[in-house]
Amino acid sequence: MLEMLLKRLFNGLVTLFIVISLTFFLMRALPGGPFDQDRKLPPAIQANMEAKFHLNEPIGQQYLYYLGNILRGDLGPSYKYVTRNVNDIVAEAGGVSFRIGIGALLLGVTLGILLGTWAGTTRKRWLDGLLSILGMTSISVPSFIFGAFLVMVFAYHLNILPAARLATPKHYILPIIALSLTPFAYTFMLIRTSVQEVGLLPFVTIKRCLGLPDGVITFKHILRNALIPLISILGPISAAIITGSFAVELIFAVPGLGKYFVTAVGNRDYTLVMGITIVYSVLLILFNTLTDMLYGLVDPRLKERGRLAQ
Repeated sequence: MLEMLLKRLFNGLVTLFIVISLTFFLMRALPGGPFDQDRKLPPAIQANMEAKFHLNEPIGQQYLYYLGNILRGDLGPSYKYVTRNVNDIVAEAGGVSFRIGIGALLLGVTLGILLGTWAGTTRKRWLDGLLSILGMTSISVPSFIFGAFLVMVFAYHLNILPAARLATPKHYILPIIALSLTPFAYTFMLIRTSVQEVGLLPFVTIKRCLGLPDGVITFKHILRNALIPLISILGPISAAIITGSFAVELIFAVPGLGKYFVTAVGNRDYTLVMGITIVYSVLLILFNTLTDMLYGLVDPRLKERGRLAQ
């Protein structure tokens, strides 16, 4: 287990280095710069600004300077929010995205497991078909379209929930529901298929022959085995949801990582784009590593394959 963990961490560091390097050079390959505006700055002021942020130096030197800051844990100053550091912006916005993301993840995965189990075990074809249409629709509809629909219905027509901001707990409801669509869709479809497959295995037939109640068979034997494939997709889904959906956060005016990322790209705020990209990459690598370790713990067959491979 320790050897696998060290290998995963090494691969993660290499991946992170590649992501940082590609993002750094791609951002600077885009036309324009962080101080290019509709109203052009006087040449002297622009030169001073570029010198302050080392943008007047060769790109190779800028790259080495940035890597040195990253190794010290410094994401650098923001070019747009000149009085704030990227570390502070990411910490503040990340907390907002984390709270909404955790709520959306719990809601989507819980509903996906419950409805997926129901669809996979029901003997009513019409009900299975209806739930399957619900799952396919959830996968097909983008979160920002669903979010706009929620605003139109619950905020504009019914006027029972606020449409934007995060002033009160009620303001969290619509963004969480909108973000929960993706984890719900993938969880539902995966659990439904997995439950149906596990339900056809011989050990389930034996349990039924022994006279065990359907509820015990479903939740103690079928669902317990059907949950194992779900672990493999929780890593990337968790990272994507917790760091925030860019479009959803813009729709609901949520001051999270997604909103800052979109505005930073438009403003050519190199350091802020880099900082949010690094945070997302680190979370994705960590969640995938934890997922692989957890998958090996809950499925003993993977351990046995690892021993045989050695």
